[in-house]
Amino acid sequence: MLAYLAFTAAAAAADVAGALLVVTAHRRGRAPLRYFVAAGAGFMLAAAFVRMLPESAHVPHAFLFVLIGYFGVHLFEHTVAPHFHFGEEVHPEALLAPSAGYLALLGLGVHTLFDGVAIAAGFMIGPALGALISIAVFLHKVPEGFTIASVMLAGGGSRRAAVGAGAVLGALTIVGAVATSFVAEQHVGVALALSAGVTIYVAASDLIPEVNREGGPALAWTVFGGLVLFALADWLLAPLGGH
Repeated sequence: MLAYLAFTAAAAAADVAGALLVVTAHRRGRAPLRYFVAAGAGFMLAAAFVRMLPESAHVPHAFLFVLIGYFGVHLFEHTVAPHFHFGEEVHPEALLAPSAGYLALLGLGVHTLFDGVAIAAGFMIGPALGALISIAVFLHKVPEGFTIASVMLAGGGSRRAAVGAGAVLGALTIVGAVATSFVAEQHVGVALALSAGVTIYVAASDLIPEVNREGGPALAWTVFGGLVLFALADWLLAPLGGH
């Protein structure tokens, strides 16, 4: 099935779009990013709990794999590649060490690799699930590209390096999807369980804290709007099949 490649390519392009956005217009304010992050958090949590977890529940020790995905990325981010917050990254005056951008790229690379795994695994189970996961991934891709480009620039990197970092994240998304397509079907549930853990980590441990730190009822409603968006997409894609 080539459909997953088209969806994965669109998600990968969003990484580059986010990087281009910060390179050309990051000084204009970050309110749109805050709301994008809030909506993405609501949608991603809904996708993980309502679709990804149930679809992987039949796998032996499925929720152990979910925890491995969650805590594996947590451990990686906080030991090998220190995590950076959206709110800090978009301030170019708060310069980071030159290596910070590459460490951030390494950490976010783990996220985006599993983005591709999630998309491909979803399509291997059903078109509807694959499309929903693709939308969930796409929603946080622009902030992801925005993030890595901001860190690169704050570390003294060039505009070309910032856009290139976004392109690397996009390429890793495609690599994850293609690699998953060669995995035996019985292992798809394991891949989806791991991806669910990573998705929950990104939404609950990375994005939601940023929303809470910013505060305000508008952002809270935007998170809820992400849930509504998921419900609407779920209803519209139901005729495609899948559960």
